[in-house]
Amino acid sequence: MPAAAAQLARIASLRAQAEALCAALPPWMVKADRVANTVAHGAHGRRRVGLGEAFWQFRRYGPGDSTRAIDWRQSARNSHLFVRETEWEAAETLWCWCDLGPGMGYRSQFAGASKADRALLLCLSVAGLLMGAGERVGLLGAEGPPRAGQSGFSRFAEALADRLMSADAGATPPSRPLARHSKLLLFGDFLAPLEQIATLIRYYADQGVQGYLMQILDPAEEDFPFTGRVVFHDGSAADDIAFGRAQSVRLGYREKLDSHRAGLQTICQDAGWRLTFHRTDQTPQLALLGLYRCLAEDMKVSV
Repeated sequence: MPAAAAQLARIASLRAQAEALCAALPPWMVKADRVANTVAHGAHGRRRVGLGEAFWQFRRYGPGDSTRAIDWRQSARNSHLFVRETEWEAAETLWCWCDLGPGMGYRSQFAGASKADRALLLCLSVAGLLMGAGERVGLLGAEGPPRAGQSGFSRFAEALADRLMSADAGATPPSRPLARHSKLLLFGDFLAPLEQIATLIRYYADQGVQGYLMQILDPAEEDFPFTGRVVFHDGSAADDIAFGRAQSVRLGYREKLDSHRAGLQTICQDAGWRLTFHRTDQTPQLALLGLYRCLAEDMKVSV
């Protein structure tokens, strides 16, 4: 279908931009690799014995070893019994989600991209960086386990494209049970009622999930530069809102936005989550840097 082809082309273009963005930030790759090798995150062997799936070495069977650990194929080649040791791994995973609701399609004349396209670009960029460093990243609500590496990144991009073409690509993150100590990164404008957002965050925080929210707004949504008669239309609502003198509500609008953000900050703080902000007239590199600093601080990595 033409619509499906357009969405596939959209993701392909954003993926190319994300890869270029990652390539332009080589220090990030070094730092992401430090995170992977110094902190217990993702599917990384720690060069010591423990629970995990990655093979490390064979050693001779000895007192106290379980017979279940014996590698019979390796033992058949020798005169001794050998056990198969795996590396210790930390099973933390990063899950990502993008708000693709109607309101995210907004782009004013002051913005470099729509909120949805910027969210998708940042999501792909973060996933590409972490997957390139060996971390496991999954798309919340998509089928299949989180993956790492280039092939994992391709599947991640395909999952985003599938969600764009899905009829239920709404503005609310799905409620899914996640492993304790997983990390969840959410991109959106988060302009929904605070009670709704608080319920979602509590659901995941109660599971022991560490969360990160990046609120993405258009500069016109922050500055409210409108004057004269203006008709506002919400793509998800049936009724328009008209103002004869839009400038007369500017102060009240900004106060309400500040109050909403303060409430959002309180909700995140109470859950131990991180909240960052981004405007679509700013460069995506700036947003990535701010997001990385949040991740790096939690992972005890210097920036």
